[in-house]
Amino acid sequence: MGSSNLAESFRHAAEGIAKALEAERNLRIHFVVGGIVLLLSLFLDVPAEEILWLIFAVFSVIGAELINTLVEGLMDLYSSDYNPMIKFIKDVSAGIVLWYSLFSVVVGLMILGKALFGFKESLGKIFALVALVIFPALLIWEAVRINGKKGREDKSNDSR
Repeated sequence: MGSSNLAESFRHAAEGIAKALEAERNLRIHFVVGGIVLLLSLFLDVPAEEILWLIFAVFSVIGAELINTLVEGLMDLYSSDYNPMIKFIKDVSAGIVLWYSLFSVVVGLMILGKALFGFKESLGKIFALVALVIFPALLIWEAVRINGKKGREDKSNDSR
């Protein structure tokens, strides 16, 4: 099953990415958006250090999406039946992509926002703070709210 040489290893890896691109709409979106961001950066007066951050952000999101695709495929292979643990694993895997996407938005706001629109870097800092503190707090609040509602529904069904 393993590759006998380096060229074959690269071919298998490229094949995996190609099949993932074929199968996963979100991966195609990340490639297109990432390509646009990096192409746009060619025409802007952006320092090399900032270009590296853009490249890191784009490659990170695509890497996270590939890992998410892998995890989802493994879980589907493991079982086609509904399993709360598999749902949790898939949700966390998708959450990783979302988290890296938020990171990329922060990087984009700070670098492209400044280059294109003259945004102050404080906008990126504020967005990062919102993503890091307020976003998870809202998610927790929503989960508690949904679980509380579900618990009340379960109790009302039990009393019938």
